Amino acid sequence: MDIDRVERRDQLSVEEFVKEFLEPNLPVILGSHFTSTWAARREWVSDGKPNFPRLLELYAHAQVQVAECDTVYFSDQKRTTMSFSDFVSKWHSNSKLYCKDWHFTQNSPFSAYRPLAHLSNDWLNLHCDSEAAGDDFRFCYLGGDATWTPFHEDVFRSYSWSANICGHKKWILVLPGQNHLFTDGLGNWVYNLMDYDKQKYPRLSELKTLEIMQSPGET
Repeated sequence: MDIDRVERRDQLSVEEFVKEFLEPNLPVILGSHFTSTWAARREWVSDGKPNFPRLLELYAHAQVQVAECDTVYFSDQKRTTMSFSDFVSKWHSNSKLYCKDWHFTQNSPFSAYRPLAHLSNDWLNLHCDSEAAGDDFRFCYLGGDATWTPFHEDVFRSYSWSANICGHKKWILVLPGQNHLFTDGLGNWVYNLMDYDKQKYPRLSELKTLEIMQSPGET
């Protein structure tokens, strides 16, 4: 794959963000000081690792979706719903369990973060809140080294932001206009960009991508 890099900014005004990244539709990495005041940065982490005693104190009884990263389920991974405390217990013995799409803001009084001014125009969740649908897209994820997500588009093809609280996370973003490279003869997208059937996707190696290694605190 042809890999480019994504620009990092430690200083970036809202106006600069709109002009340089939002309008031209380009990703950017915002430095860790943008999230330095977040409660999650202080309380969810201890010595660079998840602070499980505090996380369990806050969320032990919350119901979460847990994906089994080595089990394919159509275009996704097999998922199970369990309590957060059960997930933590199982995760210590199974590094391929991934807590995903967890609506932790719906049932917790803990204010973990405050959206950055650059990213506060959240039309999607404002719509969900106004519809009183009991759903939103303010997700939290927790996984170890062996966890990952299949190749996909975000909900409603919306813009997304992701702040990393602990550890490092690798992203592979695919530049637009390359559907013919990752789609097979039946119209199916490739499931795993890193491990795929070369006969079904013979031109996937030509894919132009942006690769990001996201560090703690970065958005």
